[in-house]
Amino acid sequence: MNSCEIIEGPQGDDIWMKLRTGSIGASSMSKIITSVGKASTQRKGYLYQMTAETMTGEKTESYSNQNMENGLTREQETLDAFSFITGMQIRPVSLIKPGNGMAYHCSPDSIVVDKEEGVEVKSVIPATQVKYLDKKVLPSAYRLQCQFSLMVTGWNIWHFFSYHPALPPLHIVVKRDEKLITIIKDEVARFLSDLDTLVTQLKS
Repeated sequence: MNSCEIIEGPQGDDIWMKLRTGSIGASSMSKIITSVGKASTQRKGYLYQMTAETMTGEKTESYSNQNMENGLTREQETLDAFSFITGMQIRPVSLIKPGNGMAYHCSPDSIVVDKEEGVEVKSVIPATQVKYLDKKVLPSAYRLQCQFSLMVTGWNIWHFFSYHPALPPLHIVVKRDEKLITIIKDEVARFLSDLDTLVTQLKS
């Protein structure tokens, strides 16, 4: 077994928000580096955001639009579809933290029961699903998120599943990319060092 810490409970409540405050999440890794490992133009702004969260203890509100809200509404339907189509039994968790105590985490949509495998699902609009089905690969927008999650957990497999009820589903089994994971580890450590420096500077 790996040394990651699986925290049980719902996502979206006050406890979940508190656990994520001042902690790098999988979906935010793209604000630090790009999917090919280069510095992101959002890095400085994200550093300021994380500094504010660390010093105030308050989570920054995330951007949302109607498509995103619709996706969240249909998330359970998508998870049910994943479980039915793959035959895998899954269960929700609040979030997963690394065993090293560092300030980063992932919040998978579910994990596979009795296996060290995570699940990331996306309920998408028809045009997006057609694009994903045409390419038949993990969308680059989620490459960092999946590899970051594999880094946090130490697991070997993450399932990506995109879905629209009127179209075929897309299921990609994502395996560890050790080269990218090494880059992620290094960049996370550097970012957290910069965060600590800035917090110390502002408190002095």
